[in-house]
Amino acid sequence: MRVRVFLRLFAPLLKILAVLLLIPGAVAAYYAETGGVIAFAVTSLLTLAAGIILGRLSIEEEPGLKEGFALVALGWLGAAFFGALPYVFLGIGFIDGLFESMSAFTTTGSSILTESNSQGYWIVNSTLANSSLAHHLELSLRNLTANSALLQIGSSPEKTYMGLLFWRSFAQWLGGMGIILLFVAILPRLGVAGRQLYRAEVPGPDKDALTPRIKQTARVLWVVYILLTAAEIVLLYMAGMPLFDSLCNTFASMATGGFSPQSSSIMAYKSWIIDAVITLFCFLAGANFALHYRVLNSDRKALFKDVEFRFYSLIVLAATMIIVLWGGLEGDILRKIQLALFQVVTIMTTTGFATADFDRWTAAAKFTLMLLMLIGACAGSTGGAIKVVRILLVLKSAYRELLHSLHPKAVIPLKLGGVPVKDEVLRPSNIFVALYLIIFASASLLLAIISYGDPGVTIETIISAVATTLGNVGPGFGMVGPMFSFAEIDPAAKMLLFFCMWIGRLEVVTALVLLMPEFWKK
Repeated sequence: MRVRVFLRLFAPLLKILAVLLLIPGAVAAYYAETGGVIAFAVTSLLTLAAGIILGRLSIEEEPGLKEGFALVALGWLGAAFFGALPYVFLGIGFIDGLFESMSAFTTTGSSILTESNSQGYWIVNSTLANSSLAHHLELSLRNLTANSALLQIGSSPEKTYMGLLFWRSFAQWLGGMGIILLFVAILPRLGVAGRQLYRAEVPGPDKDALTPRIKQTARVLWVVYILLTAAEIVLLYMAGMPLFDSLCNTFASMATGGFSPQSSSIMAYKSWIIDAVITLFCFLAGANFALHYRVLNSDRKALFKDVEFRFYSLIVLAATMIIVLWGGLEGDILRKIQLALFQVVTIMTTTGFATADFDRWTAAAKFTLMLLMLIGACAGSTGGAIKVVRILLVLKSAYRELLHSLHPKAVIPLKLGGVPVKDEVLRPSNIFVALYLIIFASASLLLAIISYGDPGVTIETIISAVATTLGNVGPGFGMVGPMFSFAEIDPAAKMLLFFCMWIGRLEVVTALVLLMPEFWKK
């Protein structure tokens, strides 16, 4: 890989991130959070400075395949690092800040926050906040302006930091469609590199462009994403959710991320209408966005014609029925369906919102949810995990092998939706599933070794923690269940799960390519 050519792509990405960091800074200013304004302003300046310096070190050469892979893989690490700085400046530890930031950008939704205020909003621990860099700078500014009649610096008694809560959800929204895809959409003249970035970034095996130009395709996907986002914000606000919460929860649900500003997630709103709106949009976000474009542009029945979407819908219905019948849920049949459907959709789409403590459900219900964590949503969606289409291909491959055992000389084509699947599509898809399960098993074993001696870390906690981070889902079971967080996990374990989130978001292969010695050769 040519490092200085890679910097030509990486530097503008940091500059874009520096500008985007001003948005949560503006939210902090609206809520008169001086510490929050300082944290985001300093982070934005540092990110911009890094972008300028790295840009000076770059050279003007055409990027190749290796540089495209490197930008996607290292771009997420860079975004997570600089995105973690506001957390650190506001009093959260560096490892916890990295974990929270990576969880946001990869749309995982696993959190290390533990405290909330009287309104139910997440807050930063007051002891940590009062010893933070932003707080000390805030005190210095207040001392400087104490005698000024024109400029007064206020301070919030509770370290809620609405700007930080907005940043958590906004970072998820950026990561949902892909900050690299945003980069492709708005930067001109990427040429061949743009196509390579698109193919490395878009999740799932189906990476055909909707338009001949990759930049135009990226813009089309972002337009669909923004339209659905706007529609959900309006509906949630009309349903009675406060505007700030509507923005944050929409960003999280359209990105299938799961970060809510409320510590008790969606159950805080106690509204079946809000639950229904979020269920609908999470379900749509779990479908292929290319199908949404076709529905809006030309074919109103594109979703229902798609074999993956039909199988996706079938899995949702089957899992809901299992949990309603054998999940041990409380309430009448309509309440059971509401609870089960919401949780099935948000777990399968890897959103991870909660309207109930599903860790208290039966073993049948929890095992069903665990399977959904591994399966994930559709290819081309904002969801994570293995993806429905790959599960379909594995099942069809297995069926074809069984037929071959009965008819050894027969030529049996594998078809998906009536269309033959070429070996160049089938082979990498099956290899992905194998690699995903190997990484899942290896990471689970490593987490068990790291957590040796901690009685709170059970086998249920270990397996679900890896499944939920590798699949970019959010909550797990036991110690990392929906009513708890990842705060008590060992720092080394947090870093392991940090890389699980990164590998899962990059769909395994893009991350593993960086480990090959051949990748780093010029």
